[in-house]
Amino acid sequence: MSTPELPHPATEDIDLSAVYDALRDATRRRILLLLDEHTELNCSSFLGLGSKSRLSYHLARLRESGLTQTRAEGTARYMWSILLRYRWLG
Repeated sequence: MSTPELPHPATEDIDLSAVYDALRDATRRRILLLLDEHTELNCSSFLGLGSKSRLSYHLARLRESGLTQTRAEGTARYMWSILLRYRWLG
């Protein structure tokens, strides 16, 4: 049985208001900081930041805003920040 792909917006479809909304939450900002430090992390790496259901919500908000990408490898999910692509800007 194959793993379903997770929805990610195309670069041209990223909505700036969704990005700002995703960045409003301190937990989501902490997730982005951790991703910046480690490049890619298993989604279970964030369990210290809250319950599984709460984290699932935050990870989905980041993915749907276009700030992160997630790939499936078996039952594991790995996430990275698209902001790493733009590091050269700053």
